[in-house]
Amino acid sequence: MKATRLFTLLALLLMAGGVTMKAQELEPVEIFESPMIIAYHFCQWDNGEVLLNANVLGDGRYIIRMDEDGNDLEMDRWHLNDNTCSFLTESKFFKDNVGKPCFYYVKGPDRPIVCKVTISDDFELTTFEFSDPFPIPEEIPHDQWWDFEWLPNDDGSVFVSSSYLDNNMNVHVIARYNASGELTHQWTETTDRATTSLLPPKKGTSGCRLVMDDLTVKDVNSECVIFDDSLNVVDIKHCIYNQAVSIYRPNYEYFAVHPKTDMVYLLSAVNFPAFNGNPEIRADIYMSQFDADFTQKKYVMGPYTDDEYDQKALCESIDFREDDIYMLGYMNTGDPMGGPDIEKARNFYVALFDGNLNLKGEIYYHNETRMLTPYSIYALPSGGCLISTDGYDRLTFEQQHAIYKLSDETIVGIEEAHEAGFAVAVAYPNPGKDVLNIRTALLNARVEVYDMNGRLVHSQDITENVTAINTTNWSEGTYVWKVISNGIEVENGKWIKQ
Repeated sequence: MKATRLFTLLALLLMAGGVTMKAQELEPVEIFESPMIIAYHFCQWDNGEVLLNANVLGDGRYIIRMDEDGNDLEMDRWHLNDNTCSFLTESKFFKDNVGKPCFYYVKGPDRPIVCKVTISDDFELTTFEFSDPFPIPEEIPHDQWWDFEWLPNDDGSVFVSSSYLDNNMNVHVIARYNASGELTHQWTETTDRATTSLLPPKKGTSGCRLVMDDLTVKDVNSECVIFDDSLNVVDIKHCIYNQAVSIYRPNYEYFAVHPKTDMVYLLSAVNFPAFNGNPEIRADIYMSQFDADFTQKKYVMGPYTDDEYDQKALCESIDFREDDIYMLGYMNTGDPMGGPDIEKARNFYVALFDGNLNLKGEIYYHNETRMLTPYSIYALPSGGCLISTDGYDRLTFEQQHAIYKLSDETIVGIEEAHEAGFAVAVAYPNPGKDVLNIRTALLNARVEVYDMNGRLVHSQDITENVTAINTTNWSEGTYVWKVISNGIEVENGKWIKQ
């Protein structure tokens, strides 16, 4: 269908308050808000504009075009919610072999059909259905496949992977289709391993890479299977996760390959057992850096999330611009003000690293009225990033989805972060028992903790990203923590000891 202005295409949504453009009363970073539209993926368009692959609740899936400030929206629907599709799974944006934005999706209700959507210069969407269905074994229910992933090639062909998981078997399939949508090669394996990600090949080679986890062992035993163009296995890299940290169990993995350096980045939620007197950690965030041969080079940890971690928070949660690396994380650290929603403070944080995974800045968002879950982050070529979230009002539970725009100065600057509604330090878990963690990118600062009578109970220099304070001998109650940098108090909050 011909793309039209949003103001005519979604007039009813606008009249009902469905879309709110940026205004003076909104927080500085929020450029788009809607109870109906959830943006899943971003892509660069011409003239500094971006494309969004979005879901309009109750209507269908749309491609939306907007400028970097959320203005001048235009959209075209590529899938109608007509209840004829038993499953629908779409991918992020790619550039096709002629440099045009495209994406892939799989639809039902019969055997899975792979489709490709291309976007022309004048914003026309064209859907092409592949002639051969995805080759899943006949004995497996067609609607039980999950985690479809795509990897286009320069010749117009594409690798497609998916897996089926039940209590008896894990079946993995990779198929290669040519530019005409014909199935040319396939690889099928039934094992006790679960597929996590389909990755491009190492620079200078062709084919693809598939990362899989062995779920039957206590310790992590993950491997990367390397394929050639014909889907023959040419090599296997074993135990890629636990080279530096062998005590954790990752889940919800998201991989991204840096297009310039060929380094591989993994973002996951991890569980740490109690050891050496340290408490058990459930669902922390872990980001690891590997070279192109899957040798682990470095890793960093994110804020504690308890067991409320949402898998959606790892979709498109790493992006790159030149040597900079942007990371988006889900944060359930508790209400920093110690309010009644202390165990429901679902929000997000953003980190900026250099190419060696050295932290340049990290900020933490807390919205007093919204519960937020991040979906994706996009590094703008002009600088800064866009962040997509879904959420709902804490009191009314009305849906409130939003897109935020952050400058690099907001991520690395104290004053800029505060002006945009972000904190530069956070305390977690809140409430807590035996440990109080203060996380901040501000090094060579100091943390002070006071009881409610104003007495100083702890003071410590901050020399690491996370400062762990042993609170085993503290009395139960409420405490006030402060972070002081260059003699100035830059952040504070309440923390409850249980």
